[in-house]
Amino acid sequence: MKKNLLSQLLSTIIPSLIFLIIFSCSEDSNPVRVIDDNFSIEFLGLEGPRINNLIKKDDKLYACASNGFYVKDLKSKEKFKNIALKGKNIEDAVVFSDQEILISYRNIDPKINASPQLWITKDGGLTWQILENNFGGEETEELVDFERHPTQENIIYGFGRMVLAQSTDKGKTWIPIWGNWQSFANFGKVFVNPVKPNEIWLGGQGALENGYLAHIKDETLVNEWYDLVPNPTVVKKVIFDKLSPQTIYVGWEGELSKSTDNGNTWETLIERHEESHFFMGIGLSDQDPKLVYASKWIKTPDKQDLELYYSKDQGKTWTTKKFPGVDYGGVFDMIVVTENETDRIFVALEKGGVYEIKAKGLLF
Repeated sequence: MKKNLLSQLLSTIIPSLIFLIIFSCSEDSNPVRVIDDNFSIEFLGLEGPRINNLIKKDDKLYACASNGFYVKDLKSKEKFKNIALKGKNIEDAVVFSDQEILISYRNIDPKINASPQLWITKDGGLTWQILENNFGGEETEELVDFERHPTQENIIYGFGRMVLAQSTDKGKTWIPIWGNWQSFANFGKVFVNPVKPNEIWLGGQGALENGYLAHIKDETLVNEWYDLVPNPTVVKKVIFDKLSPQTIYVGWEGELSKSTDNGNTWETLIERHEESHFFMGIGLSDQDPKLVYASKWIKTPDKQDLELYYSKDQGKTWTTKKFPGVDYGGVFDMIVVTENETDRIFVALEKGGVYEIKAKGLLF
């Protein structure tokens, strides 16, 4: 009788234990952390190096990092894999297709003397070749930022030290359209209005740590500012409202600003000059352009929180969302993609890797 009772007891307990073990393992293996009804976060990999830029092309996410060039298939649970120049600082990339990619290398190792280079692959990263080019004119110059023309895919722009150049042969030859080669300044960035592709916005920091912003139309300078926000500062991000393309958001060191009339007048949305917050991530929801996201990086070797600011009224008021458990949460780049009423927010961190934040239900 005791044996029968014990057998019945075990036959009841063991399946339950197996279920609990399987359930526990599946919970541990699930990388998605639900924060609340509106937000979840998932670690995608690359903890450790600084992530300079993110590029999303179809279902692939590319990361330009201080230790190489990486790619991740967003349909797969696999993490990022290195496909170029492991251990080398990659500033930015142009993904012409999943097979043809152009990347820019800039040396940041003080122990070696290495010239900047452009590398290209035509087989998805299996093999790479140095691309001979004339960026810098008679003397090689670092190319730190790419931008591809939204409608004329043969045109790409490259930015160095206060110079904007254009290439129509995939990076071999460059013609300056703003600034000068070998300028004494810090690096800048370039942004093309996707609705008004003949209008280019660019910015950075001059030799005296003065932040500058310039507006170019049809390759002619329309306006430029050197004291639009308090100096010292630097431009880090510019985005455009696709439904109202004269509305522009600019992320600076210390400030997030906005113009609704193509730069004629400006307003400050967030002011953090005293804390030296660099607003390097800005994005708009395709669900409704009134929903704006922003993120920042603080120039410090210490740990910092990963925070996402969001506004439901085009920047008039803001809510701060913190994501605990991320030690180095300073954002260096951010991409916002809307799918099925959910905003997928990819953030690239200085040391903390790459995360995907999902935001939903904020408009209702």
